[in-house]
Amino acid sequence: MIDFQQRLKSLKERRQGSRERAIYESMDSMSANNAILRGVDVRKSESFEKLKEPAGVQYSIGAMAPVDAKSTQVSINEGSRVADSLVRSLNNNGESVTKRLQGSVALDIHIKGHSDVDMLVIVTNPVNVEFPEIEPNNYSPSEDKRGLLDIAKDVRYKSEGILSNSFPKAEVDCSGNKSIALEGGSLQRKIDIVPAIWFDSIKYQRSRVENDRGVKVYHKADHDFILNYPFTHIKMINDRDGLYSGNLKCVIRLLKNIIADMPDYKKRVAKKLSSYDLAGIAYHMDHDLRVPTYMRLALIEKARSHLSLLNSFKPYRDTLDVPDGSRKIFNSDEKSDALEILTKEITDLATSVYKELQPLVSTYDSSVILNKSVLEP
Repeated sequence: MIDFQQRLKSLKERRQGSRERAIYESMDSMSANNAILRGVDVRKSESFEKLKEPAGVQYSIGAMAPVDAKSTQVSINEGSRVADSLVRSLNNNGESVTKRLQGSVALDIHIKGHSDVDMLVIVTNPVNVEFPEIEPNNYSPSEDKRGLLDIAKDVRYKSEGILSNSFPKAEVDCSGNKSIALEGGSLQRKIDIVPAIWFDSIKYQRSRVENDRGVKVYHKADHDFILNYPFTHIKMINDRDGLYSGNLKCVIRLLKNIIADMPDYKKRVAKKLSSYDLAGIAYHMDHDLRVPTYMRLALIEKARSHLSLLNSFKPYRDTLDVPDGSRKIFNSDEKSDALEILTKEITDLATSVYKELQPLVSTYDSSVILNKSVLEP
């Protein structure tokens, strides 16, 4: 049986930080020490905490909920502040670049109040064009005679120097092959700067809609590019989430929180499924996401059933692509191992919630969770 009180404590701390941290950030040290000793909690009460339901239901609904919008906006603002500063400096140093937000914060599927922020810094001239080019096109020869790889390399190394100088009190970690990480100092969030170039696919050349535009991320050690379609991914998730009243993102957050609450020995394996992979897994639930917003507890059973199918039927799971179609979700044996653990954990969640709702009945009955209404205050 899951210790839901501990789960609720961990969930609250992920979303709002520890009680002690919140107190020290809101008052002077002497007052903070006294407040901590008195058991004061200055963090705001969230809607899932006010539910007149068992702790397991509170946890499940809270694990599906988005992080506070103000906290998310701080993350976006901090990412933009760092990226804007870098873009200005790079432009002044002869590099034509722009910025874009990508990742979990862009999709509002992050589960931490102080979530890392992924900012693409993208070379705008020249661009990489997929052949055969669509005629007529709007491309003109670039005056920059460097190759695209060399341009991306120069942007990467210039960015390392600029960020270290611009944010001297922050820890700037340049060891990552795809990103430069900044943390501490004046920064309220950890920021990952990801140098890349545009990849204008044939589809984008026809549509001129940025959702169809790819990026090639520069890999420092390999001196090579990795092709991604982050904006296609964002659109596909947003569109399906809108179709099902926000339930897709609820499931993604639920899966991420389940992994976050695993013991370390399980988490090390389960995290082989990235946030991108988890979004793809939930995306393929499709019609199973159609439940009323007041019956979102049913998403636990819907997700459990979906993961059980994937875990037991390898031929089916091996057909599943990520939403943008760029690769298979389960493209390594490690991810299959991760799926097995995640399936067991969500099964444990479903049975533990069921036991709270039906403490006198030992045999699991999925209809109890599927038909449970939860009215938020």
